[in-house]
Amino acid sequence: MCGRFAFSGEQWPESVQIQPPEIEPNFNISPQSEVLCIYEENESHKTASMKWGFRPSWNKKNSITPINARIESISDKPMFRDSFEKRRCLIPATGWYEWKKSPSGKVPFYHHLEKNQPILFAGIYDIKQDSSKTFCILTTESDETISHIHHRMPLIIANDCVNEWLSSGHFESHVQSIKVHPVDRKVNSITAQGIELTLPIRTLFD
Repeated sequence: MCGRFAFSGEQWPESVQIQPPEIEPNFNISPQSEVLCIYEENESHKTASMKWGFRPSWNKKNSITPINARIESISDKPMFRDSFEKRRCLIPATGWYEWKKSPSGKVPFYHHLEKNQPILFAGIYDIKQDSSKTFCILTTESDETISHIHHRMPLIIANDCVNEWLSSGHFESHVQSIKVHPVDRKVNSITAQGIELTLPIRTLFD
């Protein structure tokens, strides 16, 4: 599951072969947001704003717009299969949030890499009749070091597999050195913003 993430916009993945665009920091990206995504066109990397909530071009209804899809079964799902084969993308991020139950309610935890290095989530997208794009983030089983928070995590593409993922769908995931800490419940509100949302706080888990 990945239902909220952050991107500071300060660091750009070196493996993405395109001039970094100007990016407004967003420390609380939520479903239905417009998000900068990276995709391949004519064997070149491109960027585009895509809406987070996947809607296949053939689906005329608005009721089903999943934000995640499981990598283990994606080839078997008619809703996702064509996009997985033809329209893969990457979503740059600095970290993501997951929630864990506690005696006082659910506590949000922030996941990130060492030194807040940029992360590349695997995704798929589709193009609507009006040429706008929608996407979802692919998930996998959580690394054992963070599975106590949530059993699923975004599929993170290793930097040296960027071209392979975009062109053919082959990948190696990057799950090493994931850091996690509890953060303020302010992040529960989708309107909350600021880097302070990602900063650690003390909880009963400490």
